[in-house]
Amino acid sequence: MSRKTIFLLAGLYLAASFAFGIFRVVSSPFFAGLTASSLGKSIGGSLLLFAAAGCLPVLAWSFQRFDLRYALWPMLSWAFIGIALAYFLEIGIRVERDVQVSILARNLAQSDAKLSCLDSQRAGKFNGQIGITDREISIYCGCISEIAASTMTTDELTFIATVGTPPPPLHERAAQLRRRPGRKRDLDAKLRKQPHAK
Repeated sequence: MSRKTIFLLAGLYLAASFAFGIFRVVSSPFFAGLTASSLGKSIGGSLLLFAAAGCLPVLAWSFQRFDLRYALWPMLSWAFIGIALAYFLEIGIRVERDVQVSILARNLAQSDAKLSCLDSQRAGKFNGQIGITDREISIYCGCISEIAASTMTTDELTFIATVGTPPPPLHERAAQLRRRPGRKRDLDAKLRKQPHAK
């Protein structure tokens, strides 16, 4: 293998690393445009992948005193290790990204359900007539939103992550929970567990 071929392959590996780094940053759902931070992540990740994949092959080749006759296997190993590292890195990033999106979607759904509950409870005249306070309504709506968010399916979380708003079935479940019998008893039990406001 000639010196020119070795430099050409190393250049191709570096270009592939940069392409993977750009893809990794741009494909993120949290990508908000090309900024100094995203550019730094892309370049840093690319160089790290390039160096990590080439470390062992170059070290093994150094025992042969970088003789060009023995360059084929280190260069091939560099490519295979780079592909394997990129694959496992992408799998790990996707798993972490899915967890982050799931947490954000669940928090958004819980917040939306609580606001919807607060609006409907404060708009009703019945609560004021029987003496239910804003604090009691807030605690009650907090319970309703937690229950509604805990019953969400994977498809609903995906819908929230894609569209940005909770799906209609979530609102229907929250409304059913608000209408179910015994809500005053559950609210009283919840209030007894809360510390008294000063």
